[in-house]
Amino acid sequence: MSEPRRSPERERLLAAVERVRGVATAHAEASERLRTLAPAVVDALQSSGLLAMAAPRALGGVESDPLTQVEVFEAMARADASAGWSLMISALLAALAGGTLPDEGARQVFAGPFPTFAGLQIPTGLARRVSGGYVLEGRWAFGSGVRHASWVFTCAIVAPEGAAPPAGPPEMISLAVPREQVVIEDTWDVAGLRGTGSDHYRIEGALVPEARACPFPAAPQRRGGALYSLPLLALLAAGHVGFALGVGRRALDEIAAVAPRRVKAWPQLALGSHAAFHMDLGRAEAKLAAARAYAFDVLGRMWDQARAGEALSIEDWAAIRLVQTYVTDVAAEVTGFAYRAGGGGALYAASPLQRCFRDIHAATQHIAATDDAYEFAGRARLGLADLHPMLAPRPPRAVG
Repeated sequence: MSEPRRSPERERLLAAVERVRGVATAHAEASERLRTLAPAVVDALQSSGLLAMAAPRALGGVESDPLTQVEVFEAMARADASAGWSLMISALLAALAGGTLPDEGARQVFAGPFPTFAGLQIPTGLARRVSGGYVLEGRWAFGSGVRHASWVFTCAIVAPEGAAPPAGPPEMISLAVPREQVVIEDTWDVAGLRGTGSDHYRIEGALVPEARACPFPAAPQRRGGALYSLPLLALLAAGHVGFALGVGRRALDEIAAVAPRRVKAWPQLALGSHAAFHMDLGRAEAKLAAARAYAFDVLGRMWDQARAGEALSIEDWAAIRLVQTYVTDVAAEVTGFAYRAGGGGALYAASPLQRCFRDIHAATQHIAATDDAYEFAGRARLGLADLHPMLAPRPPRAVG
């Protein structure tokens, strides 16, 4: 295997999170009020180098492996869930765009200071072919970080040419659009992850050069190492896993800090002196630690296969999908325990426990953590599962 299993930059990236941590924590309530990351947090992320953590080295990135990514996203989400989510979205979109855009387009997008990305990779827009590129129109939801992004990397169906309907599924592409050509709709008034600014956005007839477009979902790899050979959903897997682990860990941190001083009304004893609480906290610690170990096992095997040039099987895909949903479910369970144990004090907006509870339950609604992952795993176990187009391997590496 030509690449080390773990990135040599791991310690540097985790140290960068520590530098951002204080800013993100101090401005967490401000980000909630603004419904997007506070400017100070955006500045801290941009100056930290973390936004480049998953992008190809050829474009100024770090090209960190999935196991390192889990730890970094976990650490940032532990500090503040909205900052962790926003980092995850931007860093992984940079990986997707950086690994698959044609050379000319990659030079445009990654010129100057390292860019910040937003965008939904679901084809709810329409791209019409014109000379030299595409005219793009559409409306997309969940544009996390779009208010501070420099580029939106989004997805559309290519309008068919000619009178006859196309045979088979429609052609789909991903496109990089400057933020200035994107209209943001003020829609992000939600229960959880309020600080991520995940507004709807629309694009009204933007001309996108062909060099800033690539096939979706299985664009060929154009640069970088084994990381960019991973199919779309596998490349993104470390992000959701790391985020969920970080929020779960923060919730347990908070209840451990609250327990010695929270006096329960009926027995008039501190929560931290109750044997039942001790037992529940111990179980929660074991559940989260077990989910974390499971994540590193699944993603580690996925990474070993990528480095060896091996294709992912149906069973591999079942495990990759399953681990994202399962880890999120476990994080939601332990966070729910911490929130309930926090008592009436956890209701207040200033309590990190209520924010953890809202944020992890917002994450359970994400497409990466849907319950059908369990069904898919069961079908795979019985030999009944089919390979969905979103799970298709990438075609041979492209040049130019």
